[in-house]
Amino acid sequence: MQLKSRGGIAAALGLFAASLLGASPAQADERGDAPSGAAPPANAYDQTASEVGTMVADSALLVYQEDNDRVRAIEAETGLTWNAASGIVVAGKFTYDSLTGATPNGAIRSRYDQTFVPPRKTRFIGGGLGPIDTHTGSSGRYTVAPNQLPVDKGFKDHREAYDLGVTLPVSASVKLSMGGNASSETDYSSYSARASLAKDLNGKNTTLSLGLNYERDSIRPFTGVPRALSYMGDMIVGQAKVKQVYSLVAGVTQVLTPGWLVQINYSFGKTRGYQTDPYKIFTLVDTATGDPFYYIYEKRPDRRTRNSIYAATKFAIGSAVTDASVRWYHDSWGIDSMTYAVSEHMPVGTAGYVEPGLRFYRQTAANFFYHYLGIDEPTPAYVSSDSRLGRFHAWTFGLKAGAHITRSLELYGAAERYVQEGQRFDRKAPGVLARTDLFSGSRSVSLISGVRFTFR
Repeated sequence: MQLKSRGGIAAALGLFAASLLGASPAQADERGDAPSGAAPPANAYDQTASEVGTMVADSALLVYQEDNDRVRAIEAETGLTWNAASGIVVAGKFTYDSLTGATPNGAIRSRYDQTFVPPRKTRFIGGGLGPIDTHTGSSGRYTVAPNQLPVDKGFKDHREAYDLGVTLPVSASVKLSMGGNASSETDYSSYSARASLAKDLNGKNTTLSLGLNYERDSIRPFTGVPRALSYMGDMIVGQAKVKQVYSLVAGVTQVLTPGWLVQINYSFGKTRGYQTDPYKIFTLVDTATGDPFYYIYEKRPDRRTRNSIYAATKFAIGSAVTDASVRWYHDSWGIDSMTYAVSEHMPVGTAGYVEPGLRFYRQTAANFFYHYLGIDEPTPAYVSSDSRLGRFHAWTFGLKAGAHITRSLELYGAAERYVQEGQRFDRKAPGVLARTDLFSGSRSVSLISGVRFTFR
C-alpha cells in the first residue's frame, strides 16, 4: 500500500502525533499539506523541551478516517526520552500503523461499469515463457459501478517504524544531534539517517541551526512494477525500485522578549529514483463521447528538487500562547504552495488547557497533471491524474486539549477535520465529461488520545 508514498498518510499522521508528543518547533515546521513526495527535511534543532534529569514516556493512539468509507488508519506510537543532567538527550520511538479502506486509482468516473486489472507477471509454463495473472495482494481485478469514483477497496497494509536519536552538548553553546529511522511495510521499506548542529548566541537568545538528512526507500509493489505509459494489464518490468532523498534545512530562532520568539527556516531537498505510483492509472477518453477508451499506467519524472521557506512566531501573554506560521514551497515539478496556520494555547483552570487551531493550504498543479487525455492526443513523456499533484486548496480545523492529573501524569487528546477542494467539472470537456465530477480529493477526520508520564 505504501503508507508513506500514497498520499503521505503515514507522514501526516506521524507529524500530527508529533505535535502532541513533545516535538520541538523545528520538528513541526513542515506540518501541513505538503505536496506528494515532499517529505519533511531533517530536523535542524533536535532538542527536547523536557526537564533536565528526567525520563519521559509518551504513548498515543491516533485514528484517521476519510469520508465515504475510504482510507482508515490506526496508528499507535510510543516514545521514551531521557534527559541527562549532563545535557545528553536520548530519544527512541516505535510506531505501528494499520490501514484499510478504499483509495482512488486515478481513473475518472464513467456512465458505464469499469473493470480494472493488475499488470501481468510472467513465469515458465510447460517449458515456455507465458504471461499469466499471478497477482496476490491487495490490488487485483475489481469492477466499479457507473458514476462512481474508481477506488480500489481491497487493499490493507501495516507499517512498523523505529526511530532513535541522541543530542550531545559539544560545548556550552553547541549541540550535535544524530539519529536514524527505519520503517517497513509489505510493499515498501525506508531507512534514513540525520545529523544537525545548533549554535546558541547572544546569551541563548539566538539559535542558528543546520541539519542534513539522507533517506533510501525500496518500493516492492504487490502487482510488480508496471511499464510506465503501457496499457492496463500489460506485463510487469520488474519487482522492485529504489528512491533516494537528500534534504537540508537551515534556520534561525530569535527570542525577542521573554514571551516572544520568531523562527525562520530554509529547506532544500532532492529526490532521485522511482517516484511513480505503481498502483495509479490514467484515462484516455473518446474525444467524441468523453467515455473512457483505454487506461495506461502513469509516469512521473525520476528527479525532483524542492525548496521551501518557513516562518513562525510564538507570542505569550501569561499562560496563553499564540502560534502563527506561513510556509512557501516550490518544486521542479511545477508545484507551488502556501500554508498558513494559527493556533491559540489557552489554560483551563490550574491543570488543563485547550488549543484551537486553523490551517489553510493551497497549491498549483504539477506540469504533467491532467484529469484525462483524448485518445487521439499525443501522450506526454510524463502524465498523472493523481489528485495530490493537481490544483486544490484545503482547510484543517483542529482542537487539542489536555490536563495534568498529577505533577508527573498528563492526559491529552486532539481532533482535526480536513476538507480538500478542487476543480470538479470541466465544462469544455467532450461529451459526457462536461457533466462528470473529476475531483477525487479527500475529506477526513483525525482523532488522537495519549498519556505522558515524567519520571523525576
